Amino acid sequence: MKRRISIFLTFLFLFFFTVSFALTEKDFKNSMNFYQKLVEKKVSVEELIFTLQKILQKYSDREVNLTPVREKLLTLRKFKISRDFYEKLEARGASVDERIAALKRILIKFRNTDADLSKMENRLKQLQGVTAGQEKGLEEFEEFEVEKGTATSAIEREVEEEEIGSSEIKEEAEDLEEFKEFKP
Repeated sequence: MKRRISIFLTFLFLFFFTVSFALTEKDFKNSMNFYQKLVEKKVSVEELIFTLQKILQKYSDREVNLTPVREKLLTLRKFKISRDFYEKLEARGASVDERIAALKRILIKFRNTDADLSKMENRLKQLQGVTAGQEKGLEEFEEFEVEKGTATSAIEREVEEEEIGSSEIKEEAEDLEEFKEFKP
């Protein structure tokens, strides 16, 4: 009789253990689905880190494989550090080229993570637009054609027509006469 009771208690323990493990595994999957919905909504990195920390705390004493959760958490923390470094770099007044290089490194390194990179991608496009605008500006400058004559002759003409009434400007125009050798 004692043997039957011990066997019955053993089976009862195994049954409850199996049921509780199945519930734990199902609950863990639900928690990870919730986390994935947060990723899809593109919430902040801080919220993702907080959620993963809570999942780790909740299932740390259960028999659930938490390795993927730990890996995601580590990657998100590294991303947060990189993002914060970029923000300090930008606040410090780093050159556009330095900021572009930093953003490219971050985007390449963390492209397959759960972090929302859209703000950084947009910032990179803006900075690349600035550099493209500078290059375009230089091209326009090279295409700029100077009218025949110089500023000296334009000032002289204005002085003769008495559009410029200041005696100082008239004196400067007379001083420019000395530099006729620089006329085209």
